[in-house]
Amino acid sequence: MPAEPAPSRGRRALRLIFTRYTIGSVLAAVASEATLLLTYGTGLLGPRAASVAAWSTGAALNYVLNRWWAWGRRGRASVWRELVPYWAIAVASMLLSAWATGVADRLGPEAAGPRMVFVGGVFLAVYGVMFVVKFCLFHYFVFAGGRGTRAEADAVGADRRSRNQVPTTTRE
Repeated sequence: MPAEPAPSRGRRALRLIFTRYTIGSVLAAVASEATLLLTYGTGLLGPRAASVAAWSTGAALNYVLNRWWAWGRRGRASVWRELVPYWAIAVASMLLSAWATGVADRLGPEAAGPRMVFVGGVFLAVYGVMFVVKFCLFHYFVFAGGRGTRAEADAVGADRRSRNQVPTTTRE
């Protein structure tokens, strides 16, 4: 059986970016879900306010991890090219989760425990769908173009060797 060809540099970079985005999103989701369950579950906040608080908890962490770690952006961010689109997408995601948790609270079970689990599940479901949507928007629009990212450099770096690292028999 023939060996599969090695993935291209672009595909390796995309996988690395997606992996880092996933890890950052999981960390933000854990922080957000814990905040939602603590604020809503204890009755401190209603479902929509708890959803907004939960989103806020993970939003700044997620931005830093996405920009700096996943896409390898350094330096000052462009306001109109990066910051405004990123936060518009993030706020739209928050509004969608706030709306969905409000609906879940109205339609959920009467008992407090099962209702909390139901609202928490709806929040995670929205988070999961938006995870994929946001990755595509961030990758192909917000962080697209411009200079290469650190993840792309990491993926390409494995293929680069100086002339001194290549055996003399294989030099052209």
